[in-house]
Amino acid sequence: MKKDFNFFGNSIILTWSMVLFFILNGFAQEAFKIKWSMDYTQSGVSNHVNFLPTDAVLAGGGNTNALNGGYGLGGATVAAYVVRPWPTNFSSGRYMEFKFTAKSFKYNITSISLRLRRSPDGPKQFKIRTSMDGFASDLTASTLANPSQFYTLSVPAGFNNLSENTFTFRIYGYGPTSIYGTLWFDEIMVNGDVLAIVLPIHLTFFKASVRQGKALLSWETTWEKNSEEFLIERSSDQNVFTQIASLPASGETQGRTRYEFMDETPAAGINHYRLRMTDQDGRFVFSALADVQIHSENASFYIAPNPASTTNISVFGKNIDPGALELTDLAGLRIVVKNEFNVQGFIDLLPVQALSPGLYLLSYHKNGRKEHAKVLVR
Repeated sequence: MKKDFNFFGNSIILTWSMVLFFILNGFAQEAFKIKWSMDYTQSGVSNHVNFLPTDAVLAGGGNTNALNGGYGLGGATVAAYVVRPWPTNFSSGRYMEFKFTAKSFKYNITSISLRLRRSPDGPKQFKIRTSMDGFASDLTASTLANPSQFYTLSVPAGFNNLSENTFTFRIYGYGPTSIYGTLWFDEIMVNGDVLAIVLPIHLTFFKASVRQGKALLSWETTWEKNSEEFLIERSSDQNVFTQIASLPASGETQGRTRYEFMDETPAAGINHYRLRMTDQDGRFVFSALADVQIHSENASFYIAPNPASTTNISVFGKNIDPGALELTDLAGLRIVVKNEFNVQGFIDLLPVQALSPGLYLLSYHKNGRKEHAKVLVR
């Protein structure tokens, strides 16, 4: 079959194979934009159905700026999220995080744009890092020279032909002259192009559960196109993942297909799992994470549920001394909590300020012995 196009008065006849060539080589790219306006909300919006943004989150402790619930107006497009405190030196544990999930199509990320403002005693430096390398290197690092004004910035990204299910970037501030120094966030955006390339698998769910001290992983697909295999990866910190197994995929399906895998040797504490779903052409996409906590038989305490809520962490164990428990963020900053015994006779840790989603460390010091457990807050 042929199709007749007219460009500037000149008729060009294209076969469908030529049209397909143009589509796969960029002629059918569609621009997309994902935005966190920070206008009295930390939710994000996308102008393309391929992307689902999650709420922006502050990591490394709470936001102690209580004015207007943490929002300011001066010079913002509408309003801006105002955050303090910030560390004197760069800390990988203190940042604002922005994340979205991609669905069926591959995509390019061309730039990240944002508006930042600092108070006179606020952090002069900031960095942006991404999940593309596990937040190990800077996409950009710059200085906010003048206080009390918004800087509008566009940072080139150049991440092309992506098929990962999630993309995350973090904005780190540091270098204030006092603990009261603030950093303002306004109009945070990801810009890019959606490609006309469908990913190999549609995943309806992926979950993990405990079975007699082991981790049972289960997932379901509703269709697969040219699928090759599932690579199962595990992490203890959500940054470094190790492949632990592979399962063959079904290849070509249009109905529901269930899969299961038992991890016989999970680590004590929280285990994070993801699937790397690969097709026969080498293309792949990552699933969202599935988490499970494994209790050590020798541990004096454990946390349940884990992930915990932002307002309550329940600690279970025999004869636990509440005064020997200490909760910190990953930067080592101690979190102030109140201790209460719950109806089951165990301990609830109630943060004075609601925790931001992220990883925390609970330490127990008793009779010269130290034990630690990671707490995932959602």
